[in-house]
Amino acid sequence: MSLEEYMGELKGQIRDKSARIFVSDEILSHIEEQADSYLQAGMDRGTALSKAVEDMGDPVSVGADLDRIHRPHMEWRYLIFIMFISVLSIVIQYLISRDMDSLSITGNIFYDIFRRHIIGIMAGIIAMFLVYRIDYTALLGRSRLIGVIFMAAVTLIAVAFGIRVNGSRELIRIGFASFSLRALMILYIPIFAGILYELRGKGKRVMGQIVFWMILPVISPFFTGDLSIPSALFILLAETVLIFIAVHKNWYEIDKKIVYGGFSVVFVALIVAGTAFILRLNTYQSARFSNWLSNLGIGSGITDDTGVNYLNAQLEKVFAHSAIIGKSDEAVRIMSDIPGYQADFVMGSIAAICGLIMVAGIIICMFSLAMYMIIISVRQKNSLGYITGCACGIVVALQSISNILIVFGLLPMTGSSLPIFTSSISFCIVDYAMIGMVLSIYRYKDIRRNYSPNNIRNDGKQEIAA
Repeated sequence: MSLEEYMGELKGQIRDKSARIFVSDEILSHIEEQADSYLQAGMDRGTALSKAVEDMGDPVSVGADLDRIHRPHMEWRYLIFIMFISVLSIVIQYLISRDMDSLSITGNIFYDIFRRHIIGIMAGIIAMFLVYRIDYTALLGRSRLIGVIFMAAVTLIAVAFGIRVNGSRELIRIGFASFSLRALMILYIPIFAGILYELRGKGKRVMGQIVFWMILPVISPFFTGDLSIPSALFILLAETVLIFIAVHKNWYEIDKKIVYGGFSVVFVALIVAGTAFILRLNTYQSARFSNWLSNLGIGSGITDDTGVNYLNAQLEKVFAHSAIIGKSDEAVRIMSDIPGYQADFVMGSIAAICGLIMVAGIIICMFSLAMYMIIISVRQKNSLGYITGCACGIVVALQSISNILIVFGLLPMTGSSLPIFTSSISFCIVDYAMIGMVLSIYRYKDIRRNYSPNNIRNDGKQEIAA
């Protein structure tokens, strides 16, 4: 059998196109090495090649074995866990709607919010499977271009279709559809992870470029007057963690302590600057921030249950009156007067309706989900999959932590969402997209090689060495 016939038979057994290219390259390399050894033993080129092909064994059997090894995978335990949390969120949102609808001061609208939550979950699951089917290595060699296009598109869309809420553009509305700009900006974080990967192996000089790509999401809204400081800090914190991961992997040949210290100082400076900026404003944001500082024992502010302290005081009462297990009528009554009890403050509603044990269980579920995403990513041999998956896990972890801390009064009151349990369709879609990205990374874990600058063509795809 000729080499061409053998390779044709073998490749016909491998179903995945990407694996077919990778595996055929590896087999061809083995055949060439074996043929070279026969040439050194005195055989002519044709005989040596035929003998090397024969030594490889039956092409159908070899191809079938390789197909079984190098095939796309689904992480079923992870997917089942996601579906469990999704169903749990629907049940909880239904219970909240059923028990609080008639008590709420805002009227009979919460079954509509429950239906919106179902739409968000369904749209999110569709987004998850679409991203799962997309090859995440599309970022390879194109991350910076994608980052520029993404930021330019978001800026133009925000200017053209943005709706001002509390003085800034928080929603984008096109026709009857609206989308949260804060949720959309989160999608930049895995793109930034791809940029960090692209810049690896280029030495210390790339740190200036990294800083530029890091602050890019803040530049446009800052100059247009639509900067959300909590959103900006969220993105910058996630990016800082990713930089620390990249430096820990020795991607930039630079002293780790200098980078850790430098970026920590920069991030703290940004927090201080943001705090000073907020405190100078004569707005409800400044009042909320001052009140939060006073709750922590820093400075003085309103400490009763009126004014800017209303939400903190009411949430404290909800948790104080909630049962360990099951519904508390008094906690439900208090919670029903709090705006956003099915969105930003859904944890309070869960405590009132289901009890503190359920709150603890959901906190464990959310941290387990984030850690599961990070663990799947860390175990990848492919560095692009490693850093991109970690970015997705970090997003879910930071969203969960910030929402929980805000509800318990440990962070200033601001817009936040608990992944999957939120009633925001926008955040549901984005969070499930992050989950789908991790599924995509796991899907190709036995197909993708670890890319390096030496085996990348100009078009960004992997160079196959024959």
